[in-house]
Amino acid sequence: MAANNEIGSIQKIEEIGAICKERDIPLHTDATQALGKIEFDVQRMNISLASFSAHKIYGPKGIGALYINSRNKQMTLAPIIVGGGHERGLRSGTLNVPGIVGFGRAVELSVKNLAAESMRLRYLRQ
Repeated sequence: MAANNEIGSIQKIEEIGAICKERDIPLHTDATQALGKIEFDVQRMNISLASFSAHKIYGPKGIGALYINSRNKQMTLAPIIVGGGHERGLRSGTLNVPGIVGFGRAVELSVKNLAAESMRLRYLRQ
């Protein structure tokens, strides 16, 4: 968990990512609470997988995203539900287009307001 929603702690993901990269260990982080609240760069932090949920940045409920670093060639994922063959065979079913659009817009707004939101949350935490 990159950032904790209850106590406000922020993990040193960049340092953890450097250690994992040195040892060739894939790193997954739940970045849901970090998205739109702190600077979060998957490349700089050496993150292999990161998961996000839209509702934590005021987006629609029921939609999320999984970042997969395609540079990590040893990373192989298996689908939970087989069929359809979407997303390189990892996902089946029909896309939730309104949810995806809402998530995208929420990300745009959270990036635009990152500095102000980060300052507001820091004030609340202190």
